[in-house]
Amino acid sequence: MIVLITGGTGFVGLNLAQQLCKKGFKPVLMALAPMSFKLQQQLMQANISFDFFQGSVSNSADLDRVCTLYKIDKIVHAAAITADGNREIAHTREILETNLMGSVEIFECAVRHHIKQVVYLSSGSIFGHLGTHDPMIDELTSPVLPETIYGISKLAAERTALRYRQNRQLNVTVVRLGLAYGPWEYDTGHRDTLSLPYKTYLKAKLGEHLVISKVHGDDYIYATDIAQGLSLILEAGKSPQGLYHLSAGMQWSIATWLENLQQLFPKFTYEMTDDPHLCAFKNSSPLPRSPMSIQRIQNDFHFEPHFDQASAFSDFISQPSILHSFTND
Repeated sequence: MIVLITGGTGFVGLNLAQQLCKKGFKPVLMALAPMSFKLQQQLMQANISFDFFQGSVSNSADLDRVCTLYKIDKIVHAAAITADGNREIAHTREILETNLMGSVEIFECAVRHHIKQVVYLSSGSIFGHLGTHDPMIDELTSPVLPETIYGISKLAAERTALRYRQNRQLNVTVVRLGLAYGPWEYDTGHRDTLSLPYKTYLKAKLGEHLVISKVHGDDYIYATDIAQGLSLILEAGKSPQGLYHLSAGMQWSIATWLENLQQLFPKFTYEMTDDPHLCAFKNSSPLPRSPMSIQRIQNDFHFEPHFDQASAFSDFISQPSILHSFTND
């Protein structure tokens, strides 16, 4: 089974490719920019077998070419521009063209080429400041009110996907991801909001002092668990429902993470504050939100996260891939 992963050189795509190889799938990684030599080396060392296709999700000719060339069976649409406030102001049109209209191109391509299954990756950013409205966020009953162009584009694309499922009989499943962190994370140039665990790890390694907000998004899920959940959906071939949350289903503690980093890097110091203006990463921190309920994906696909925060930290610091930069050869 050949699976096209758009945005395949991003860290969620790389974790999924690694998981799919273990399951006997053949991943084709599609990205706008060429893959760096360092990243290719790391993938080979990790025994990840893949094909790479350089192209744009906004270009129907590129999509037709990759589907025909590799005889694609399934698509996981992970490509997106995850913009911070500065990029949103400067590149609003580009964000919408990629995140929304690029998704429409994917769905149209899937219909044209009779793709067996599409999985569209959405985001908890769609909840905006209403993310704390419910103590546990439900897929169908919790309110959504995205505030950023990124969140608006993701909500529009997921509703479009569900309309294709209903009106065009496209076998598409929308999967809203919790905040992702874990192996293979790096700055691709299209993702301004790198995870708080990753950014604090890099600062701690340098022995810096950090001021961190006490209030932030904390429904983190380890990327290996994301890959596991997505592979379960792909193995099933279809989904009883159109929309699922894929997260840890519980809150993640920044205080515990920082304590662990300080034990690992004794020169690292930090303080927690209520004043967001004093904080590092203030322009790219996710809004606070409650944990996303994962009851539906548990019931329909028997998904259970393998990593709690302690085991995720141990795995995270053992991964050689997080110690390298893949963006510069």
